[in-house]
Amino acid sequence: MKKLFMFLMLILLSFALVACGGEESKDNDKEAKADEANSTEEKEEKEDTEKDGEKSVSEGDVIENEMGKTTILNKKKDMDELVESGPMKLTITGIQNATLEPGEEYKQMFDNKDKLTVITVGMKVENTSEDTISFYPDQATLTTNAGDQVEADMLMSDDVGGDFFGPTKKEGKIIFKLDTPAEEIKDIKLIINGASDENLETLGDKIELPLSF
Repeated sequence: MKKLFMFLMLILLSFALVACGGEESKDNDKEAKADEANSTEEKEEKEDTEKDGEKSVSEGDVIENEMGKTTILNKKKDMDELVESGPMKLTITGIQNATLEPGEEYKQMFDNKDKLTVITVGMKVENTSEDTISFYPDQATLTTNAGDQVEADMLMSDDVGGDFFGPTKKEGKIIFKLDTPAEEIKDIKLIINGASDENLETLGDKIELPLSF
């Protein structure tokens, strides 16, 4: 009788363990699906932010990373400022004025300065012709209301210039570094040489585009 009782207890215990295991497995499945959904949602939000060109960064934000500390003073996004030079179309998509305090390891990149102003200009460039056109907005000159005149930093800027072979497009950001405090800069002007053909014949006017923060 005692052996029979022990046998029945073992059977009941095994059923209880199976039931608990089944419930735990269901709970784990639910948690896994919830985590997967959250992960997918976060990934989509991140992709939207990256696609929108740093959509989450606003005026007054302070960004700190290994490069240093960046304080956003002025930012205009979702711009659609269109200018043309011959068959080339240039659209300004946004401008940003920020103060950068480089980290110790990156100061050499910025002439060992403790603080400088960085102006970023977002551009879209399009060749509307079937011909090969040379156009260099990434070699633009920038002037400011404070009397600055600086060339684009080609090492830090995206490649949005050069030879455009037929109806092609480029998009990116052009970087300008200045010593004038960012607080003093309210107006800027972009000066870009006109488009030319393969024989260096000018096809369009020089662009002089004033912009304000």
